[in-house]
Amino acid sequence: PGSAEYEAMADLGAGELGACCFVLVAGGLGERLGYSGIKLGLPTESVTSCTYLELFVRQILALQRRGGDSGSSEPPPLAIMVSEDTEKGTRALVEMLCRKVGAPGDWIQILRQEKVPALADPAAHMALQEGSPYRLETKPHGHGDVHALLHTSGLARQWRYQGKEWVVLAQDTNGLAFLTLPAVLGVSRSLG
Repeated sequence: PGSAEYEAMADLGAGELGACCFVLVAGGLGERLGYSGIKLGLPTESVTSCTYLELFVRQILALQRRGGDSGSSEPPPLAIMVSEDTEKGTRALVEMLCRKVGAPGDWIQILRQEKVPALADPAAHMALQEGSPYRLETKPHGHGDVHALLHTSGLARQWRYQGKEWVVLAQDTNGLAFLTLPAVLGVSRSLG
């Protein structure tokens, strides 16, 4: 940032923003962070308590305006990959946020990844549910599922038919992910 080359790439990339679709990978809970809810519901700062999901949505809408697509009546496509653990909380947060920003209720697509048996140790022993020697512990399969879900759900094909060229993936708690997106798109476009 700040160099002439960066600014040139950001300007080039700004023309690509209208061709973007966005995907958030949000299958896990905030347990490691001392938070019992979904990570998209975590506040990004303490003054307004803006959640990660609201931050992402506001950034996506700002990118739409920067790309000159503000005349579009629909926001850029957005999908969120959830798990059984996060689906209910994510759907509730999405519904509330769409009302807050005036977006259509069906704007954000939810894709649910399935769970798989969890491993207990490096020797790949199966993890058992606490208190039950006969039930396997399960966890979301992982971030790699997002590509298969985009394909099997038909979203990737739908976005392509809509003329979208770029799928932008972000982790649910990486609030800075989109700040350099215009420059990244510019570099990608310049390299063909």
